[in-house]
Amino acid sequence: MNEFAAQATPAADGTVTVTASGELDMTSAPELINVLRAAIHRHGPSRVDLDLTGVTFMDSTGLQVLVAANTDMGGGLRITGTSPTVHRLLHLTGVLEEFGLPPERSVNEKQ
Repeated sequence: MNEFAAQATPAADGTVTVTASGELDMTSAPELINVLRAAIHRHGPSRVDLDLTGVTFMDSTGLQVLVAANTDMGGGLRITGTSPTVHRLLHLTGVLEEFGLPPERSVNEKQ
């Protein structure tokens, strides 16, 4: 099992990048929620860029967190990178474009 971790980094352009790694499931989802909420509260970003390149597993709970966060941000959550596992889940559930991802595999994906 890969420990989940998430970290927020504000950028000079008013955005925040959240980088996540490990397994995103019902036990780790609260950590991502806390990091996202803290980043939004602390920095008031115009957009949150979420890098999921290091996420090795994601279940429906993780997907629910992403959809809810995107709604809370008024569509301002953009996924900038995915692992093949996460990309497949987002593709199968039909939400790739909602997060600014093309239907093909992302350039930032691990091979």
